[in-house]
Amino acid sequence: MTAATTTRPRRHPSIFAPPWRTPAGRFSWLKTVTLALCVAPAPFILWQWDTGDLGGRPVHHAMLETGFWAIRFLILCLAVTPARSLFDWPRVMMLRRMLGLTAAFYTFAHIILYAADEGFAAGFVLGQMVTVFYLILGTIATIGFIALSLTSTDAAIARLGRNWKSLHRLIYPIAALSLWHFFLTQKIDIGIAMVPAGLFVWLMLWRATPHAFRRSLAGLIALAVGAVAITAFGEAGWYVLNSGIDPWRVLAANLSTARPTAAMFVAADLAFLIVIVAARRTQQRLARS
Repeated sequence: MTAATTTRPRRHPSIFAPPWRTPAGRFSWLKTVTLALCVAPAPFILWQWDTGDLGGRPVHHAMLETGFWAIRFLILCLAVTPARSLFDWPRVMMLRRMLGLTAAFYTFAHIILYAADEGFAAGFVLGQMVTVFYLILGTIATIGFIALSLTSTDAAIARLGRNWKSLHRLIYPIAALSLWHFFLTQKIDIGIAMVPAGLFVWLMLWRATPHAFRRSLAGLIALAVGAVAITAFGEAGWYVLNSGIDPWRVLAANLSTARPTAAMFVAADLAFLIVIVAARRTQQRLARS
């Protein structure tokens, strides 16, 4: 048999591949279910619009909803790497691109709806985006999302080589700018912004700690306590700087069970994570024995 008959044709990276298939081209239930969950908020927002649940300013409230969903999917995208490590689940890495592109999609929808809320007055919108501080933050984050989205194809990864990872590390400052923008859009109650911020803090602490520490249950508990404390003190500090409210009152509210607080939601999310990790490891030990 000659070399010519045994050589396989070289496969070139594709620009687009069906999002429900694995890199090897096989159908994936995991990716299909995730794709459905990524798409679901858009028709839900349209349904709210159609039924009048978005109030008297549906465009404005749809803009706020798409921005919040962009933050949610951004946090989920950043959570993929910890999920792979903590659950020993390599397949979850297939979801990172999809979640990142979903966050970008809702970011772009957020920008379009902002323009629509301002009557598509292009001059005014562009002027606001480069002069109003919280809009400047959002504009920079959006430009970053555009750069990451355009270089998320297999062809772009192959073309950029090692530079691709360096470019896509911009996701961390993009996330920080997006959260800062989100904070500044909350005029009075920033609790809704503190929850993703607290989870982002945990994700960054997890990445900053040694491998053995962040893999251990004791390490996960310590990181959770740190993230919850930063969430509580961060909320108190924000009110001190912007409203002059007594920080001890805010801290007391965070420690109280009288009403749900951002720190409580972060604590609940991280406690659930730790329980799932412990259950997964127990299952693995039983399977080995």
